[in-house]
Amino acid sequence: MAIPISPPPAPKCLREVLELEQLDTNLFRSQVNQINVNRTLFGGQILGQGLKAAQHTVAADRVCHSLHGYFLLAGASDIPVIYDVELTRDGGSFSTRRVVARQRSRPIFHMELSFHRHEEGLQHEVTVSGDVPDPEDLMDVQQLVEKFGDRLPQGAVALLSQQRIIELKPVNPEMFMLRKQSLQRAQYWIRSTSPLPDDPLTQLAGLAYLSDYFLVSTALLKHPTAMQNKDVMMASLDHAMWFHSPPRADEWILVEAVSPFAGGARGLTRAEMFSRDRKLVASVAQEGLIRLLDRQQR
Repeated sequence: MAIPISPPPAPKCLREVLELEQLDTNLFRSQVNQINVNRTLFGGQILGQGLKAAQHTVAADRVCHSLHGYFLLAGASDIPVIYDVELTRDGGSFSTRRVVARQRSRPIFHMELSFHRHEEGLQHEVTVSGDVPDPEDLMDVQQLVEKFGDRLPQGAVALLSQQRIIELKPVNPEMFMLRKQSLQRAQYWIRSTSPLPDDPLTQLAGLAYLSDYFLVSTALLKHPTAMQNKDVMMASLDHAMWFHSPPRADEWILVEAVSPFAGGARGLTRAEMFSRDRKLVASVAQEGLIRLLDRQQR
């Protein structure tokens, strides 16, 4: 007989999303569940928690520099997520881990991560495209809903108006909200609405969490009609991320995202993430399902 488990509570802040209970040396359990618009678990939660679980099994002098994950099944919101970390390899400079996230004994996500001890080397980085306004000079989503609410679909207003644990400010607010014409690039500032602990691991896991916001929908920027269509199904399929320098997820992060390809009901998005002082902190790539539904599929 299955033992009844109380549903995990909803998080009130990003710090709660990233907290884990350690069950064994390499076994961890989530404490809260963040539900997305599809009433399933938000992918950023699984990315951040999975990274944090893996880091707990690695020597303190090694930091995650890359991760590659696949979303296999939609996460259920009524039970915790179990993270099983495989200690794949520990070398002289690098450590490798594999994380499998499970619910009801079924894998819903798996991810490979690589950790590297600090070394000096050659250095260069891309810069921000164009003259981007500071976040203080832009309106947040709540303010934009008040401004454009009468021109947004009712469902979009309800979604954007609900309490969030992140704050987001689009650089091109009217295009971001109304999607009336094709755009080549998405630019927005994003951060945790509440302070995070100062430890580098929580800040890194927080950045992984933030990286999952709005990437799939970036592929629709070139298709404004489809973006306004309520019969569009979107879901993350995979996620890759490279960390370049220590971030702070509770300070403003500028995301610049482009979609080089969409086809076959999938869309690919690439993005750079910059700190407040325009330093490159991470690069991201994600492919997502973008399915235009007809009446028979709904």
